[in-house]
Amino acid sequence: MSHRVVATIDRRALAHNLEIARQYAPLSKVLAVIKADAYGHGLLACAEALRAADVLGVTDVEEAERLRRHGIHQDILVMQGILDKSDVRRIAELGLQVVIHRTEDLALLEAELGRMRLPHRLTFWLKLDTGMGRLGIQPAEVERVHLALRRQKWTEEVILMTHLANAGTPESALNSTQVLNFARSCQALADFTPQTSIAASAALLALDVHGDYIRPGLMLYGSSPFAWQDAERRRDQFGLHNVMTLQARLISIHQHQSGDNIGYNSQFICPQPMCVGIVSIGYADGYPGHTPNGCPVLVGDQRTHTVGRVSMDMLAIDLTNCDEAKVGDWVTLWGERLPIDEIAAHTGVISYQLSSGLSQRVPRIYR
Repeated sequence: MSHRVVATIDRRALAHNLEIARQYAPLSKVLAVIKADAYGHGLLACAEALRAADVLGVTDVEEAERLRRHGIHQDILVMQGILDKSDVRRIAELGLQVVIHRTEDLALLEAELGRMRLPHRLTFWLKLDTGMGRLGIQPAEVERVHLALRRQKWTEEVILMTHLANAGTPESALNSTQVLNFARSCQALADFTPQTSIAASAALLALDVHGDYIRPGLMLYGSSPFAWQDAERRRDQFGLHNVMTLQARLISIHQHQSGDNIGYNSQFICPQPMCVGIVSIGYADGYPGHTPNGCPVLVGDQRTHTVGRVSMDMLAIDLTNCDEAKVGDWVTLWGERLPIDEIAAHTGVISYQLSSGLSQRVPRIYR
């Protein structure tokens, strides 16, 4: 390969991780979350690899339209809901499912769908705010909004959903509070026995609150939704496989003396004579510009670390103990033997941000 930097995506690992999700909730259907360009892994390729999922979850209608144009016929859920009235027509024409998270959407749906001849009825996911404080109607409004949706001739089904704010901290009391609030809302609709969805990746792996649909996202891409410091809940503990490997070329090697400056703002001064390599990746590629000294990388099988400030398309690494390193070698920034979750812990961001922030100028190679 002539690329200076490349992200290799293992589609078999994606399919494997989907099966792991099913094992945690064998009686539930699976909504595979591929929003934000599949967390930076590539929307279309990941959708193909996840054809065994019951539903695909995307951010907006634009992502859904891309999937339909490329022959993806699975059920697709628009997770951020309706932005304006033009979305309603597109959702109906493409046969999409959509999240309803505000009462104002009822009038919009009635106005637009009432004028259309629909090829088929639609499925709505009614989102409740049980304590997340982000999107969703209040539990007190559930019965009214649910009935208003169900009575429409264009409604096939209404699925109730909520999102847990602290599932990544399983011992948080808020988890139990949210689950209880959700259960009480469902009890008010007992005559309809609606299908439900609670668990995204963290809740699926650590809490027994699955519902009829689970919504794995991060875990599909081989990351743990829990803090790296929680050694008992890392990727390998759940049997997840790495999906993305990010690598870049080593383009320069220099010997430096004690006291030499490495990079901008003198973020690193050599404490003794040392060998420093320059790797062709930087913040314009999506590698975090605020990465501190000491973030781990792999040169072949040798583990070493960054030194100095990350530049636009270069970073420096310590090669003092990497005697076999040579210009042209591939340096691994994260991958199978260097989990993205560990890099996230070093850089102070979450692994979602690392993968979804990877620049489009970084080629994705699929295998």
